[in-house]
Amino acid sequence: MKKRIIWNDIKGNCLLAATTWLFMAISAFMFALTCFLFVSLMTSVDTLMEKAQTPDFLQMHAGEVSETELLRFVEETKQIKDYQVLNFLNLESSSMTLDGHSLADSTQDNGVCVQSGKFDYLLDLDNEIINVSDGEIYVPVCYRQKFDLTIGENMQIGKDNFKIAGFLRDSQMNSMMASSKRFLVSLSDYEKLEAAGSEEYLIEFLLQEGADINTFATEYTDAGLPSNGPAITKPLIRMMNALSDGLMILVILLVSVVLLLISMLCIRFTLLTQLEADRKETGMLKAIGISKGDIRKLYYLKFLALSGLGAVTGLLLAFLAKGTISAQMQELYGASENGLPELLAAFAGVALTEGVLLLSVKRTLKRTEKISAVAALIGQHGERKDEKRQLFSPQHLIVALVIALGIFMMILPQNLLSTISSSRFVTYMGIGDGEIRLDIRQTEDIAGKTEQVEKLLAGDEQVANFVTLRITSCRIVLPDGSHSSLQVEQGNHTAFPVTYAEGESPKEKNEIALSCLCADELGLSVGDKLHLSMNESVQEYTVCGIYSDITNGGKTAKAAYLHDEGPIMWSVFYVSLKDDTAKGQWLSEYTEILSDSGISAKAVDIREYVADTYGQTIQEIRMAVWVAVVAAALVMFVVVTLFTRLLVAKDRCDISLRKAVGFTGRDIKRLYVLGYLPVLLAGILAGILSGNLLGEELVGLLLKKLGATGFRFLIDYKAVCGWLPIIAVITIFCAIQLGLSEIKNIRAYECCMGKE
Repeated sequence: MKKRIIWNDIKGNCLLAATTWLFMAISAFMFALTCFLFVSLMTSVDTLMEKAQTPDFLQMHAGEVSETELLRFVEETKQIKDYQVLNFLNLESSSMTLDGHSLADSTQDNGVCVQSGKFDYLLDLDNEIINVSDGEIYVPVCYRQKFDLTIGENMQIGKDNFKIAGFLRDSQMNSMMASSKRFLVSLSDYEKLEAAGSEEYLIEFLLQEGADINTFATEYTDAGLPSNGPAITKPLIRMMNALSDGLMILVILLVSVVLLLISMLCIRFTLLTQLEADRKETGMLKAIGISKGDIRKLYYLKFLALSGLGAVTGLLLAFLAKGTISAQMQELYGASENGLPELLAAFAGVALTEGVLLLSVKRTLKRTEKISAVAALIGQHGERKDEKRQLFSPQHLIVALVIALGIFMMILPQNLLSTISSSRFVTYMGIGDGEIRLDIRQTEDIAGKTEQVEKLLAGDEQVANFVTLRITSCRIVLPDGSHSSLQVEQGNHTAFPVTYAEGESPKEKNEIALSCLCADELGLSVGDKLHLSMNESVQEYTVCGIYSDITNGGKTAKAAYLHDEGPIMWSVFYVSLKDDTAKGQWLSEYTEILSDSGISAKAVDIREYVADTYGQTIQEIRMAVWVAVVAAALVMFVVVTLFTRLLVAKDRCDISLRKAVGFTGRDIKRLYVLGYLPVLLAGILAGILSGNLLGEELVGLLLKKLGATGFRFLIDYKAVCGWLPIIAVITIFCAIQLGLSEIKNIRAYECCMGKE
């Protein structure tokens, strides 16, 4: 009997039932998709790193390497499980061509290597260790996507031609956030190319389980081993691999939360509306002896059935959409071998979503046994008979909230997209806010070549401003007397600053700014003291600022002056050009000047660096923006259409009366549209404000977990105040017109017959 009652109720209220099912399905779909993608990303990254046997600690070095000293260090250090030294031949990107596509404009350090013998393997697209033959080359998978390459095509390095035999996954350098890319060739081909590039070394260590990477890094530095280059740890590699796709998943998660809030709001209203409409039926059920609890249970069982249907629908849609949305992810990292964790995570996400919605239904049923739909919404008992109800009804308040949440859902991913697309986004990653960046590293006599570049820049009339930052290695003296290594950038940090989460750039001799990861590890904040040891002397510095940084291991510091200057590990220049200077031409000419001077320097346009480094992420977030816009528009259209039709049904007698006294259908529609205008305006303004302010806080909070602090939106006002609100307005007016279409079917005589 209960099943029959529930089924009859669903058939009798098809519109409300369909709306409830739709919102439950959409919420389940979004949360299931988020869980699918997140677990898929993490398992794929972990599987790739496990199969490739990614090193725990990697030191890049240009210069001589003493195998004897390394071996002595390995024998004396118990934390080391295994080690190796790999060769990496750094080539001029302009000499490399992929099927006619030159890498001259690449911001990456491109080079060739041979397959590793112990660990840090380069894998094919089946995540198997690659064996390469003479005359063949394996290309990083990111270039396959970028240039639409296929196996069998040609790659040229200088005068040498190679056949592209396949594409490789590099657990260290897969992400475009990694600044280098390795191409795999045979040993004989490597030796043939050796004269065409500059060789550097990757000194890699596998550590014993439970070993402390930071302690090991300090021991390595203290031993005076080769360190002419950045040091990278396994946690940082994992973070860089996960960060680009993780941002897209972050957008989908935030959109899912907003959709869940909208669903709770709308399902609550549809339930209140049905309770109001079912007063007579409820009275009859009570009259024949059915208790309030049983009546409540009937309603709850109906929503439980709709929830189950919505959960199944959402899960199936998520499963179908997952393949398309995660195609880029699987290309880079491979599909996870065991899909069970993804499926379980999706089930958990759906169960959580439907559980929240059903809990909301249960609470609504308990609180509204004796209260009408309208009274419950406005917080009063009894009906409101005010004639202004038509223009300022509680339905309009619900619509305003839905519009605000819909605009929020559109604006948040758009703001994230405009922020990441901006050249200033790199300031959240530890890179200064300049036009051009030059790096001198992994070469001999860095100090002398740095002075040469300074003279060239100072005498260049096209240069508006530049700063030089010299990176040296210092040792932190900890309270217990132990030491920890720290890379310090010395120079003027106010001209091209990074973004600070706390405090400001160092200006005085005794001031120092720390990266977020370094400050967290040391337990320091702005105003605390830090002791640095260099050349046998210890100096005290005051922490003046904290910034985010994912470069060079993520544990860096910035100082205006160091009391004692050690040897320069590498140097960085930030340059701004005069307005009438052609940036591309200047870069090309300057690269030739440096090359003719015997200076091996990497010069990049920071805008191109952003496009290269975050291109994959930008593309994915742009797709997420359109998904959010379409989802928000669909939700607003359904909600406004539903609420408008309910409002017309409730006011049927009033509409008939107006027609009887001479009002046309167009006149009556105009009244309803005018009633929506202030609500539409309020919803759009609330959505824009919350999307910019609250959205910034939410994204910043989540990005902080990934190591990026001090996050601020860089807003594209044409989108936020232009085309996004226009899409919302067009959608809402179309929905209003559809909802008001029933007015033409209402006849003037109905009010005289007592019909409603």
